[in-house]
Amino acid sequence: MMRPTDTERTTVVREVLRLTGPAVLTSFLQTLVFLVDRILLGRYSEAALASMQVQGPLLWSLWGIFTGLLVGTVPLVARSVGARDLSRARDVARAALLLAFVLGLGVSLSCGVLARPIVGVLGPDSAELRALSERYVVIALAGFPQMFVATTAAFVLHGTGNTRTPFVVGLLSNGVNVAASALLVFGLSWGPFHVPSLGVSGAAIGSALAFTVEAVLLLRALRDPSGTLGLVPLFQSGGPAARRDLLRVSTPALFERVVIHVGYLAYASVINSLGPVVMAANQALITLESICFLSADGFGVAAATVVGQALGRKDPRQARFGALVATGFAISALTTLGLAIWGSSSVTLGLFVPRGADGSALVAEAHSALPWLALSQPFMAIGVVLAQSLRGAGDTRSPVVAAVVGGFAVRVGLAWWLGAQLGLGVRAVWIASAVDWMVRTVWLSGVFLAGRWTRLEI
Repeated sequence: MMRPTDTERTTVVREVLRLTGPAVLTSFLQTLVFLVDRILLGRYSEAALASMQVQGPLLWSLWGIFTGLLVGTVPLVARSVGARDLSRARDVARAALLLAFVLGLGVSLSCGVLARPIVGVLGPDSAELRALSERYVVIALAGFPQMFVATTAAFVLHGTGNTRTPFVVGLLSNGVNVAASALLVFGLSWGPFHVPSLGVSGAAIGSALAFTVEAVLLLRALRDPSGTLGLVPLFQSGGPAARRDLLRVSTPALFERVVIHVGYLAYASVINSLGPVVMAANQALITLESICFLSADGFGVAAATVVGQALGRKDPRQARFGALVATGFAISALTTLGLAIWGSSSVTLGLFVPRGADGSALVAEAHSALPWLALSQPFMAIGVVLAQSLRGAGDTRSPVVAAVVGGFAVRVGLAWWLGAQLGLGVRAVWIASAVDWMVRTVWLSGVFLAGRWTRLEI
């Protein structure tokens, strides 16, 4: 295979950087919604923060599993835009938006009714933590239809090569979340104006409101006639071919998400069995590391778009080079971030300690795992970006194998053995995470280098 020319290399690097900047910042903003909740609840009470170890994984898993059916939106839209087939791109976008709303509404209603038994299965022995978790889950689920639609609208825009609009919208919606959550968690009394302190409920209301604002603004962007698609009307079936293509490409991703999140919930259950200090310490570390993960995902968004559009133009050289450029940038960024988290931990971990409380046990527990958090970052960068690159090409099957072996067998098994059997506490959790990403890196690198993904037709 011929190597890209210098001009092609420069073009691809510029395109990756153009897409990555807003995508990474958008990922930071997505992190900020739950980062704000965790910091506010950590300042509110240790029990409120510990409860996030239950509702956090549960809500993330519900969102992650069911949006798996929408993952095909990015490669299908990107491939169609690259081939200049805007009619097909519009059909896929409409089919995805309608499916997103139906899925979000269904998950919201069904899981809202079953919130108590679900939390009971996942939650710790503490009745207080179970009650706090149930309260948060029921309120947050009311924002799921909006959250699903916002996610899908962002997928469509990413597929067209527009990562700036989701960033700007994310900035505005996060402003809403910070203001609303802070006000509702702690309350406010100012003259005749009084807002009661709602604690966990206030954080959930703020998050649901933020996702509503995000959905409305992203849908307006898709309707804009000056945009790539000018999607009017928004909610139509999109036609049988678009629905069929979307489900065909997305179904393996759905299976991957099920495996990942069943494994993650099992992983969370192991952590929950290790006690409230380990739970709270792990939540603090997850919050800090989420900056790294979603940064990698931002590079992955750029890689998926570049790969999809390049293959739509029948240019596999640019697709391969674009994926490698995004992976290299991600390795550099995540390695730096991991070391920064480790180096600044004496300051950042204090953010998760309630005012006036002795957080020495939480901080000491978290400190023991920081070397493993830092070590895992370059492997996570490779795993996330290569998986997104393969999905951008329409290969949604290969990441499934990585999820089954690394995310389920390795991560859950090691966490249980090292944590529950050997008593390593939160260190066990992060050793298991590091080994998981190493395993995924080996498998996905082999698939990428084999090159069969460049010949897929979707």
